[in-house]
Amino acid sequence: MKQKTTLATIGALLPFCIQAENDVKNVLFIAIDDLRPTLGCYGDPYAVTPNIDTFAAKSFLFENTYCQQSVSGPSRASLLTGLRPDEIGVTDLNTHFREKCPYITTLPQLFKNNGYETIGIGKIYHGSARTQDTVSWTRTPIYNLSIKKEEYTLMQNRQGNKATAIEIADQPDTSFLDGKVTAEALKRLDKLSKSKQPFFLAVGYIKPHLPFSMPKKYWDIYRNKSFIRKVAEDKQPIHAPVISFHNWEELRGYTDIPKHGNLSIEKQEELCKAYYACVSFIDSQVGKLLGKLKELGLEKNTIIVIWGDNGFHLGEQHLWGKSTNFELDCKVPLLIYSPEYKNRSKRINDIVELIDIYPTLTDLCGLKPAHTLSGQSLRFLIENKANWKNRAFSQFPRPYKAVNSYKNQTHMGYTVRTKNWRYTLWYDNATNHITDRELYCMNGNKVEKENLSGKREYVDIENELQQMIDDYKNTHNK
Repeated sequence: MKQKTTLATIGALLPFCIQAENDVKNVLFIAIDDLRPTLGCYGDPYAVTPNIDTFAAKSFLFENTYCQQSVSGPSRASLLTGLRPDEIGVTDLNTHFREKCPYITTLPQLFKNNGYETIGIGKIYHGSARTQDTVSWTRTPIYNLSIKKEEYTLMQNRQGNKATAIEIADQPDTSFLDGKVTAEALKRLDKLSKSKQPFFLAVGYIKPHLPFSMPKKYWDIYRNKSFIRKVAEDKQPIHAPVISFHNWEELRGYTDIPKHGNLSIEKQEELCKAYYACVSFIDSQVGKLLGKLKELGLEKNTIIVIWGDNGFHLGEQHLWGKSTNFELDCKVPLLIYSPEYKNRSKRINDIVELIDIYPTLTDLCGLKPAHTLSGQSLRFLIENKANWKNRAFSQFPRPYKAVNSYKNQTHMGYTVRTKNWRYTLWYDNATNHITDRELYCMNGNKVEKENLSGKREYVDIENELQQMIDDYKNTHNK
């Protein structure tokens, strides 16, 4: 209230002495790369994730959260600026949002400007050197760059390029990059607990991103589990346009993956087990962070956010990896705990977006954003208020090559997700004409099964959804 307002307006000048200790909320901001909702708390029957599941039981769990573009660079840039990919001009892995919006205030930067110590450990922005944002932090980030050889542990794989897609090593957690991230974060929490300065601590884990590298003890959890999926889930949606798909380029680059053709059933099973093992590895790291927070007595005034930057296909729809507008690539987990709502946990079924995190944290912490945000505070749903948007927008370009700039893109696919429908329009960038349309009924379906676009009985639905996309493009594509 009064102290929060003061913190937001002059906290940069008087950050410590004018607030009651319990009135200022710290933030623990946990990012997990390529994490689809493969968590027990989301009903996944295979996942062994006891730490996040326990956290979910006292948190707000958002069951239908969508990223704005299903690859880390644009997704993270969108979340951290509070603006959509077209607004900041980031739709590939090379472009920095400050090229188009040089004076934008990022989420951690806003906290920094309001007297918080802002610390980044691990992958928060995309992991290339050119996409970092030093002005966001009060300290130099650590373990923030994605260096391929550092993502492996065994020496035969640490040659600088992609090696095997799966690495299992009978070594401690701290032999792996994410284990080192945790160790550093634990040390930092110890120091922060002795300071009177509020903090925004961002901890970014790179697994379960490829390569699937993990300690053997997590692989052993899934060693005897079967991941045979329903045949229908492995087929591409009927009548889906070619532009919707890719040739698994991200996965193809690993030495144990064929450059063309299908994967053997054995390799598919192995990849699924390895992905889940990495998820359990990260669950263990999260457990250590949350345990330390509680041990230090910081839990009582710290907001905790756990989120995945994009989803991932594990063979469903004959796809491996992300980089599409399909449900499995765009849907991610999101869990938020706030001491303000202690003992009021609940599962929220409304459709939300990662872009809603920025306004939610500023709202919960009593800070005033420095620019107009495109998301909406999730406090509306937490407090059961009406008038929620209940729709999500995602986009993805074609052709997509991670190292190419936006200038090589010829088409952009825009998707709107409503309660029952997923609708995608593919636009020719040169003419702005629609070249392909996709309409999928998602009522109870986890994957898209048949493109219904063009069928007479769905004309009214298509017109309504197209208007949503038109309004979205006209508002945000400037």
